[in-house]
Amino acid sequence: MVMGTHFVLTGEYSLVSAFASLIPFFLANNLLLLNQYPDIEADRQVGRRHLPIVYGRRFSTQVYGVQLGLVALLVLVGVAAMGLPGLTLLALLPLGGGALAWMGARRRGEQPAAFEKAMGWNVVAAVVTPLVLAITLVAGRG
Repeated sequence: MVMGTHFVLTGEYSLVSAFASLIPFFLANNLLLLNQYPDIEADRQVGRRHLPIVYGRRFSTQVYGVQLGLVALLVLVGVAAMGLPGLTLLALLPLGGGALAWMGARRRGEQPAAFEKAMGWNVVAAVVTPLVLAITLVAGRG
C-alpha cells in the first residue's frame, strides 16, 4: 500500500517508502495473528494450519511482541537515519495499544474469550499507528 501509493504519486520507488511500508506490514500481521486465537479449535477441526495451530499460542504471542518491537524500532530508525520528520515519533503513542494487546495475549492467550480487550487494543495499534504515521509524515514535510 505504502510503496504503491508513493509510486502513483511520484512515479518512482524510494528506499524511504519501502522502509515505511514495513510498519503497516508488521501491524497487519499482528492484527491477523491475534484474530486467529479465538478460532484455533474450529480452524484445527477443518484442517487449517497457521502459526498458533502449528507452534502454539505462547510462541505466536512472542512473534507478536517481536513484530511490535520491530515497528517501534522502524519508527526510531526512520527518524534517526532515514530522514523521517521528528514529528513521526508521535506514531509510537498508539503502539501502547499494541503493548496492551501483547500483555493481554501473554496473560489470557490460552483463554481467547477472556482477552477481547487485548484484541481491541490490537485493532487500535494496527489502525491508529499508520494513520498517525501518515499524518505526521505529511505535517512534518510541510
